[in-house]
Amino acid sequence: MTQQIRAKLLTGFYDQVSELNGCPETLLNSAGINPEQVEKLEGYLPLGKVTDLVEKAARQLNCADFGLRLAQSQGSAALSSLGAAVLQSLTLGEFLNAAVKQFAAPPYNLRVELEVKGLQTLITFHCLNDLESYIATESPLPLELFREFLLGVSVVALQILCGEKFHLEAVHLKSARPLHGQYEKFFNASVHFAQTSDALILSSSQLAQPTEKCNPVLRPLLKSYIGKVLEHGEASLVYQVEQLVYCLMPLKRCSLQEVANQLGMHKRTLQRRLRDQELVFEDILDRIRRERAEYYLSRKLPPMAQISSMLGYREQSSFNRACDRWFSATPMKVRRRLLNEAAAKAVLETD
Repeated sequence: MTQQIRAKLLTGFYDQVSELNGCPETLLNSAGINPEQVEKLEGYLPLGKVTDLVEKAARQLNCADFGLRLAQSQGSAALSSLGAAVLQSLTLGEFLNAAVKQFAAPPYNLRVELEVKGLQTLITFHCLNDLESYIATESPLPLELFREFLLGVSVVALQILCGEKFHLEAVHLKSARPLHGQYEKFFNASVHFAQTSDALILSSSQLAQPTEKCNPVLRPLLKSYIGKVLEHGEASLVYQVEQLVYCLMPLKRCSLQEVANQLGMHKRTLQRRLRDQELVFEDILDRIRRERAEYYLSRKLPPMAQISSMLGYREQSSFNRACDRWFSATPMKVRRRLLNEAAAKAVLETD
């Protein structure tokens, strides 16, 4: 099956090419890509065509670091295909595991591996090896440039997700040689060439880094994900409501009125349709908050204030009262109990 990526990963293409005095439409047509699709950033594009496009742009514009420039211009679009992984993940490690599974499924069919090797963790892009089998060219340049672009987009995504605390230890590229002098400035890490695989290397301790779901930069991503949720149709009303709760909680906009607005119906209509299934919106919200609170509190991170914010509470005191109602204890006591239970279980499993 043809490997594909979202057209949104060409965010900034028009601006980058225009700044370099090139014609975006001409380049897109030469790579067999519909300019209108890139202009609207809709749908998916064959990975091979995007690879060809990046190479042609770099060569014709005489810009050897075009791949990294394009990656840098992504912003939140770098996470455009991973709304579900962002919402489901509390830490960088959880996000990476979810993202790897998501990329392996259609329409992407991309092989990316997360491997923990002691103090270091490798994110290896085997999909680039797969590309070599069907990109026919006399020059090795196309894949070298696309390697830089794909790893660059990945780094931008991780920086947005984890904030300033995210950093790499090294970058491995199969490319035999550097094409320009911008690598270490972009990756802020040592870059090694002629390696056996293309990979990002980070400290394994980074996997525990909390994700910044409340980061305003992620709001366009959540809005995009909401749009996908709404495509499931009438038969999945409860599913839609639940997913909208997950999306809107970190934005502190998770009300019956807001969910009804997103679904394009009056709030009384939503109430009635939920009531037909013996459900109440406030109960759905409370259940999801309790489930997520228990999940977050079962880990040493994040701090209480961040948990309160991710659950959509404007005041820490509101979260404290909810915890007392759910668990008859303060959040700190709940966390202590859950961590002790996990430690005791681990001891039993090792005996």
